[in-house]
Order: sequence, then C-alpha cells, then structure tokens
Amino acid sequence: MKSWLFPSRATEATLAQVVATGAAGGAWGTDPLDEDRGWKPAGSGRREVPPWTQEKSRIYSVAAYRANPMARAIIDTYTSFCVGDSGVSTVATNAEVGQVVAEFWNDPRNRLGDRQEAMLRDQLLTGETLLEMLTGKVSGVTRFSPVDTTAVTDVLLEKGNPLWPRAVVIGAGEDRRELTVAQVDDSTGLRTGEAMWWTPFKALMSDRRGQPFLEPVLDWLDSYDTVLSNLIDRTALARYLVWDVTVDGGQEEIDAFVRARGGLHVPRSGGVEVHNAAVKWEAKNVQTGAYEDSAAAKAVLTLVAGGTGLAKTWLAEPEDANRATSLTMAEPVRRRVAGVQKVWLGNQTEMTRYAVDKAVAARRLPETVTATDPKSGTTYDIPACQSVMVTGPEVAAADAQITAQVLLNLSTGLEKLVATGALSTEAAQMAARRAWEDYVGVPYHHDLDSPEADRDDIATHIDDTASAPLRAVT
Repeated sequence: MKSWLFPSRATEATLAQVVATGAAGGAWGTDPLDEDRGWKPAGSGRREVPPWTQEKSRIYSVAAYRANPMARAIIDTYTSFCVGDSGVSTVATNAEVGQVVAEFWNDPRNRLGDRQEAMLRDQLLTGETLLEMLTGKVSGVTRFSPVDTTAVTDVLLEKGNPLWPRAVVIGAGEDRRELTVAQVDDSTGLRTGEAMWWTPFKALMSDRRGQPFLEPVLDWLDSYDTVLSNLIDRTALARYLVWDVTVDGGQEEIDAFVRARGGLHVPRSGGVEVHNAAVKWEAKNVQTGAYEDSAAAKAVLTLVAGGTGLAKTWLAEPEDANRATSLTMAEPVRRRVAGVQKVWLGNQTEMTRYAVDKAVAARRLPETVTATDPKSGTTYDIPACQSVMVTGPEVAAADAQITAQVLLNLSTGLEKLVATGALSTEAAQMAARRAWEDYVGVPYHHDLDSPEADRDDIATHIDDTASAPLRAVT
C-alpha cells in the first residue's frame, strides 16, 4: 500500500493487514464466507477486529505458547512477575469481611491463590476472560466456572455504551444463552450479574472484544522460529561431504576411471586413493550462513521483545549487555509489566468484591462495616466490599543497596531541614513514612513509630506483610 503523503514510500500496513485488523472501519472488509465487501458486524464498533482475525490470533497464540520457546518465555515472564513469587493475596481492613473473603479465596472449588498463574496465562493468550459466577441463593457462597471465549458470539451493551457491557452471548440458535455481566446495581449499591467479563487488551475504547497479548508479534515469532530452523537445517546439511572429481578427457575416460575404481563409492575414512595427474579430487560442502542468520535472529528478537514490553536480555542473549545496561532497561520493563499486573489485580479485586456483595445480599455481612486504616490505626465506616483489595508481588525487587542509600540520604536531608527550622518534625515524620512505603514496599504501621522498635520485629513485620495470604486488621 502506497503512502498517502509520500507515494514513493511504503506505509506500515498493507491493504490486507488494514482489513484484517479492522482498522479500515469496515470500508474494505470482505466476508470470507460469501465475499461480500464493505461490511462490518451488526452492532459492532466501526473499527472492531473481524471475528475470523480474532479467532486466528487466539489459535496461533495458543499454538505459539505450546510450540515456540520464545512465546512461552514471554508469557511465563509476565505471569511470573505479575502473580508468581510470593503470589497474589487479599487484604481486608475488617475482620468479618476478611473471614468471608478467606472462605471465597480458599474455597477448595475456587483455590484462587493456586490458580492465579493459569488464569492470567489464559487471559494473555486469548485476550479475554469469561467466568460464570455461581452463587448460592440462600448461603451467598460464590464459586466460578471458566467459559471458553471462543463460544462468545456477541457482546450486548447498556444503552449502546461500549464501556458498559450488559451481557455476553454464548452460542447461537437453540444453544444461545446470555450471561449478564457483573456490575453495581444503582438501586442497591451491590454487585449483581452472572459473569465476570474482562477484556484488557483493547486498542480502542469502542472495542467490545479483547485481543491476545501476543497478537502484534505472532508473525515475528514465526519469523524468528523460521530463521533458526533454517540455520539448523543448513548446519545439518553441512555435515554431508560431496567429492567433485575431475578426469581429463571425454566420457570414455570418465567411464574407464569409474570402472577401474569399482564404482562411485566414497573413499573409506583413513584409506588411500591413488590416481595420476589426470584426476583431481576436490571436497565440496555447504556454508551454513550462521553469521547472517544470527544477526537476522537478533534483529527479529529485538522487535519481538520491544513489542511485548520486555528487554531482549530478559529473553535471550544476556551476554550482549552489561549490568549497567540491564539496569537502565529494567525501569521501562518494570513499568510495562506493572501496568499489566495492575489491571489483573483490579479484576481480581472486583471479583472478590462481588463475593462480598453476595454475602451482604444473603445477610451474612452488614452493608456497612467498620474498617481500620493499617497505616494510622484510625477507624471509619465504609461499604463492606470496599474493605477488601487484592495485592500482588513486587514486579521487580528493589536493590537493597540502592534502597538503603536512598533512605539514608533522605533521613540526612530531613534531619538538616528540621534543624534549620525549614521543616516541622511532624512533616519530616510524614515524609519518612511515605519513603518507607515507597522503598520498602509494605504499608507503614503505627506500631513502628516507637524509636525503640526492635529490628527483628521490623523484619518480621515486612516478611509477614509481604507473604501473608490474608490480612484482616481489627
């Protein structure tokens, strides 16, 4: 496709790519079944990804994870950093709510703590998550059942607002059924609905469906695999040796030489082949092109890593980067991974609050509870669902030396500002508490205010906060 502004220059996408991604807004769309042109799915956004493109990307994403080691490395890196290590846990600021949340989280049919990696991996590969919520009408106990998003045929909107999905349609004809999407009921303030519907990887707000995380790099992963496969094939071919034998004279002399040798067999290893000056032996083998293929593979891998938000040194070829370069690249990568983690933890928090609201509807919990701020120890009344949230592991553990140096420099600066009267003692204490939370990574508790606090107790507090599956503060 030629550039609109500069016809001599190629644009980013071909016409086929524009149609396949839905970027044309239906202007050039072609139905693969009856080849009708200029169409778009009824009720969809102008730039929705065509359903056949979406399904192909899901198929190729799953196939890539199962067969392509680099695709598996990308997905497993994200799942490990977002929900691995210390795992995902719930934090409740009310004891009663904490008990209900623990029952939901640790239910032997739910086992949400153990299934975080599988759930996030599934969402990364398919781009969507549909969980049918199963709630006891009397008990309010909530469980869930995953639904393959390939079965989704339509997403119905509330008043045409793409930000308000009303229901997800599964199947068609006699098998058609609708699952209402969980949302807060304006009249009761409680979450109602039959399913959780998460579509985090969307290009536009008007998109109703999510796309696989690997979709932009699927072709490049295939190219990376092709380059390495070709190199391996040529390497194996290079192990075969061919002899080029030149005999002076015509066909009669050649035939006579072959008869004298007893055939066209290859000389035995370690044997002696005797011939006169009229015969010339020359070994032939193929060049592998390893240098060229290695350079091409590195270039493709750089694009793949950049497209997925990771540094190439995190996936392969760590010898090409020193420590300083790796640390410099770590911050952008950390932010990209943390962005994915934030969305995932938000979805998990919403599902947990759904379970709390169902417990409220079943009269197992009051609508309003007393919560305790873990930082200041103050209490306040809030809706029961708002007293719980889901937290995950630190995406990148802070370097101990850097953290210690930052806190030391900060304490020295605060001490001088207080001594000169430029900062009050209370303000310095507040700044120190904020620094503790930012650099240590755990909430500051008022019990730590004592200057006589034992360092072993502080260490225990940090370990307990980071690894506790559930914290209910009373």
